[in-house]
Formats: sequence, C-alpha cells, structure tokens
Amino acid sequence: MRQIIDNLIRSKAPLMVVLRYVLLALVVLMGVARLRIILILLFSPETYHERDILTEYLMAKALISGVNPYLPLDELAQMFVGKFSFFTHPAPYPPFVAIMSIPLLWFRNNQTFIVWFIFELVCLAALACMLTVLWKDRLDWVWAIIIIFLLLAWYLVMVEIFFGQLSILLSALLMAALLALRKDNRILAGVLIGLSVAIKMITWPLLIYFALKKDWRTLLASSFTAIGLNLVALVGMGIDPFMDYYLRVTTQMVVFYQGVISNISLWSIGFRLFEGDKPTSLDKYFNAPPLINLPGIAPFFSAGLTATFLIAGLLWATKLKDLDIAFSVLVCIIIAVSPISWNHYYVMIIIGLAVMWLTLSKHSFPAYKTLIFLIISLMFFLGNNQIDDIIFLLNGGKDLLRAHEYQITFTSSLLICLPLVELLGLTLLLLNTGSTKNELEIKKG
Repeated sequence: MRQIIDNLIRSKAPLMVVLRYVLLALVVLMGVARLRIILILLFSPETYHERDILTEYLMAKALISGVNPYLPLDELAQMFVGKFSFFTHPAPYPPFVAIMSIPLLWFRNNQTFIVWFIFELVCLAALACMLTVLWKDRLDWVWAIIIIFLLLAWYLVMVEIFFGQLSILLSALLMAALLALRKDNRILAGVLIGLSVAIKMITWPLLIYFALKKDWRTLLASSFTAIGLNLVALVGMGIDPFMDYYLRVTTQMVVFYQGVISNISLWSIGFRLFEGDKPTSLDKYFNAPPLINLPGIAPFFSAGLTATFLIAGLLWATKLKDLDIAFSVLVCIIIAVSPISWNHYYVMIIIGLAVMWLTLSKHSFPAYKTLIFLIISLMFFLGNNQIDDIIFLLNGGKDLLRAHEYQITFTSSLLICLPLVELLGLTLLLLNTGSTKNELEIKKG
C-alpha cells in the first residue's frame, strides 16, 4: 500500500505525473463548480428564508431592540424582517451567539449572507493552512490552496456555507486548539475550546476529557472562557432570556428535533427504531415508520446508547498517549453524542481524517487500515450526497413518493444513518491505531 501511494504522490514516471495533474485539475474544477453553485444560491431571492444565518441576525436584532431573543423565530422575523413561513421554535443557539452576531447588524439584512459567506471562506482558508501545519509543522501555501479547493468540492461544505452555519468556524477553532496543545500552549488551547463551547455547546465533552486527564490549565482556561462569555451575554440580554435558554429552550430543541429524520446522531437512534422518523416543519422531506412501535422505549434507548458511547469513548481516549489521535476521537464523539447533529456538523471530521492520514503515513500506510480509511474518506466526500437519490430509487421515484407524502420504508430510511456509521468507523479506527501506538511505546520502554 505504501508503494502504491508513494507512486501516486511522488513518482516521476510520465503517466503518474499526468495522473497527478489530472486529479489536481479535477479537484480545482469541482471546487470552483461548488463555489459557483453556492454563489448562485446565495444571490437567489427565493432561498433567502432558508438560511440559518437569518436566525443569528434575528437574535442580534432582538437583543439590540430590547426584545427577548428567544421568542419564536417566526415572531422575531415578523417584527424585524417581514411575515413569512419560518421556524416556530426559538433560536437554538446559546446566548453568546446573540452578542457575537451584533456586527451583522451593520449591514442590511440581505447583505448579512454575503458577509457571513466571506467570513466562512476566511475560516475555511485558515483551516486549510492549519492542516498543512499539522502535517508538516510549517505552513505550506501550495498545499493550503489545494486543500481549500478540496474542501470547497466537499458537498457538506457547500451545505454548510449555503445555510450560513457554524461548523466551519468550530472546525477552525478546534484545529487551532489542537495545534496549540501540540506546542504545550494550554492556556490558548483552553481559550479556543471555551469559545467553541460558548458558540455551540456540543463541544462540552472536551472539558470532561481534560478533567479526566487532570490537565487543569486547559480545563480552567476553557471553563473560565465559556463562563466569562456567558456572563457577557447575561449582562447584555438580562437574566430572564438568559435563563430561558438554559432552562427551557435547550430541552425544547431536543424534543422538537429528536425524531426528525435528518438528525444524524446517536440520540436519534431510539426514536428511529421505536417511534419513527418525521420531517422538519419547514420542508417536505422523508418520513418513515418505526421498526417496532414502542415510543415509550425510545428516549431510554437513545439516552443509554448515547451515554454508553460517550463514557466508553472518553475513558478510551484518556488512555491514548498520542494527543492528535485522542483529540480526533473527541471530535468524533462530539458529533455523535450531540442530541441534534445535522449533516453539515460532519464537516468537523476533517480533523480526524487529517490526523488519520498523518498517522498512516508515519507507519508506511499499513494495507488493512489504509483501505478502511480510504473507504470511509471516499464515502464522506463522494458517497453520502447520493443517499437521497438512492432512497428515491428504492421507494419508486420522486413522483410516487410525492403522492405518498414522502413516506419511505423503514429499511431504506436506515441509509440516512450511513454518515453516522462512517463516523463510528472512523472513531474505532482512530482508537485502534492509538491503542496500537500505546502498545508499541510500552514494548520500546
């Protein structure tokens, strides 16, 4: 396997050189094509109300106007943008996001999407640069540019940028934290992780990991940063909306989305099996029956499965001596155990994929692990965006499904969980590789 990959990357044979340039050209063209699609969608008025960045804009607008940012989003939209069909639930983001989004108000609301698009491109470029530092311990501009186009070619990145979500920002923060930990800059790493928790609470398992590792500097820096930013939000919006989020909104969001078919998290498994899948309130997406109709079991099964994976993953990660692998495992855990995990959350697994590639290259690309890694990577980058088409095919086509209100079979609905299966596969591959490295170090010792 090592020889095959070396030939593909380094061989000077004319055929291999041409093949490398063809592959590079395809990556660039695909990245440009995806970027073109993003720009077309970005400037399409009919997609204006489909973008999640509108939620951040409404939160900031409400905060500045003295209105509770956690009123139902359709009510906030009617106050500040105009009446249209929008989410009937409150904003799902933590209070600090309202503070962070205030600069969006410097622009007209139809310009905020352009501003956030530019910001996400900057974050994507920073992430690409940091990936080269991860691999080479230095910035490599040529590889950084190639990686930018590769990431732009990724379907999930296109989805993330179109909706104006936060996963690229979180990926950049977590990647920067890993590089800081590599340099033993625990305080900076903690600040970056604390910022990620304040922006999106799903990264909280990292705090548990640092507590188990007794890494007090990183833990305290993370905790103080997250608490400090929340105190800023508390002062800015007042205690009632602040407490409303943590006491009501968080639970309401979990209940609202736990059975939604596009929620690809471990928490959703019990509801898929025993309650059935449903679409969100704003789209006409698939819905499926349960395997066994026992809705009372669903929350207990989901809670048990999620808790088991979280505890086992954290304990296993704390035993790994390789920081890169342990951190990558934690990122996978974050995505899997989040009660709500949309497909664009999976952008964050780029950290685990990059670390796994680096580890395999250091061990001469062992055949079995490299083959599994390549299958997982290709599925993440090329296969998963075909899932909907396969489901349509298995259920008689779009016209028939439309006539049956997008009701699909339980068996075909399992295809939607394929990214979760790949995520669990990557997690196990990382854990196995890290454990093997532990054993080799013990033998050498």
